[in-house]
This record gives sequence, C-alpha cells and structure tokens, in this order.
Amino acid sequence: MANKLSLTASYIAVKFYGLTLNPKIASFFPPFTISFYEKVVSYLPAKLSWNQKAFRSRFWRSFFVWWEELLLPGDLMHIISRKYYVEHAVQKAINEGCEQLVILGSGFDHLGSLFAAKNIPSFEIDTPSMIEHKQRMLTQNDFKSEHLNLCPIDPANQNINEVLLETGEFDPTKKTVFLAEGFFDYLSLDSNRAILENITALCSDLKLISTFFDLGELNFFHRFMFTSGVAMVGETLKLPLSRKEFIALLNEFDIKTENETSYSKIEQELISKMEIDLPVLKGFYILESSKC
Repeated sequence: MANKLSLTASYIAVKFYGLTLNPKIASFFPPFTISFYEKVVSYLPAKLSWNQKAFRSRFWRSFFVWWEELLLPGDLMHIISRKYYVEHAVQKAINEGCEQLVILGSGFDHLGSLFAAKNIPSFEIDTPSMIEHKQRMLTQNDFKSEHLNLCPIDPANQNINEVLLETGEFDPTKKTVFLAEGFFDYLSLDSNRAILENITALCSDLKLISTFFDLGELNFFHRFMFTSGVAMVGETLKLPLSRKEFIALLNEFDIKTENETSYSKIEQELISKMEIDLPVLKGFYILESSKC
C-alpha cells in the first residue's frame, strides 16, 4: 500500500506538463503552476516520466498530440482547460469570502500548495499511499507551508468530517470551498451521497467546485476509448448519472449550481485564444455550486 501510486494522478501531471511546454499554452498559466508540475514529473518513476525529455522536442510533442487526438479527440485540451478553469474558480471563491480550501482526491494537484502559500488553510484528502507520495514530492522540492495539511483517509473506516476535524486546523464555522476535480465520477452513487451528506453536515456555508463527465454525450467509440483508458490505469467510472441528474443530486443536498462551464464554452473562451486548433472532450463540464 505504501508504494502504490495513482496512475491517473501521474498521467494528468505528465500530460499537463508536456502540453505547457508549448508557449501558446504556457502563457495562460502562472509560473508556479507550470513549475509545480515539472517537479511532479521529475519525482515520478522513470516508467512514468520517461517522456519528460522527449516533450522538449517539438516533433515528439506534435506526435504525442496527434496520437492522443486520433484515439480520443479533446482529451488533452480537457486537461488544460480543467486546470485553468478550476484554479480561477477557486480564486474566485476565495475572493468572495471562502477562508479555507478542501481538495477531495487531491492526487498531485497544485492548488493546496498554491493557496497555502497565500495563507489560506488548505486540506488535501486522499488515500494514505497517495498522501505519502505527495509528502515526499513536496519535501523533495522544498514546498513548505504551515497552512498546508495533508490528510490521509481510510474510506472504509473514516469519513471526510472526521479526517478534517482531526487535523485540529479545520474550522467548520468558516466559509469553505471544496474542490472535487476528477473525483465524483469515480465513486458509486451511494458514495457520492455519503460524501455530499458529510460535507453539508460539516459546513453550513460552502462552495463546491466539481468537474463532471456526461459519457452519454460521447459516441460509442470515444466512450469506449475513454472508459478503456481509465480501466488501463486501474480506475473505473462508477457514477451512472447524466449532467442533469448529477445537478439534481447536488440539489438534494441544497447545493445549487450557479455557474456551468461546458466543453463548447471552453473551446470558445479559452482554446480559441490559445490559437490551438484542438477540441475539448465532449461531455466535460465544470460546475460551481453553493450551499448557504
């Protein structure tokens, strides 16, 4: 268990870093974000980070993009767009009064370190093995902050509320932004209900930023490629809901969606400005919701 590394988290980091070697893409991200993922890739074992040097070649980057787009058009730009929009959504929530950040299934995400450096109490929740890897990576690269709390969770014996309160740093009376990037899709409906019940019972005033895949919007071949790719890295998409059904689930817990960013909107707002002639994966959405 101690050595188990999430391949999903690893490949997201590798692909994001490789893509930001393109100056057109890099210009839309702050230096901290790009540097953070470069350090993540350097931390990963050679079998996962072998392409770090290859990515510096424009030829190999172009080949990588061509191959990925051939199999699943839009997957690469979905990674770029989710990092861009989620970071801005969290900053917006902080600007609107949120005083602490909780990242569910944090993996190698950079936002805990980013906002902890801004003196925002940040709590990253993940499996014990991933938290161990994250701690090693942060220590190796001298990421230090008294405001960053890495919180291992044993889902079979603990819930999110217990893990957060055990830190002694989390304040349930403060307005909190919960981030669930690439999280809910991988859990069963019952698990999703339990988590939403947990966080709404813990915090009466919260923001929830979440990503969601509506697989029903993909054609059969692309849906097969997407689910097969997830299965190849040992994960399973378990949430059997459409976008409308997921929003209805949030409503059951008085979490109201205030802003929805669709793949088509991302193409118009962001990708076109990058002057990148690639689509964003169909069925991909970013939801900004609130419970007050």
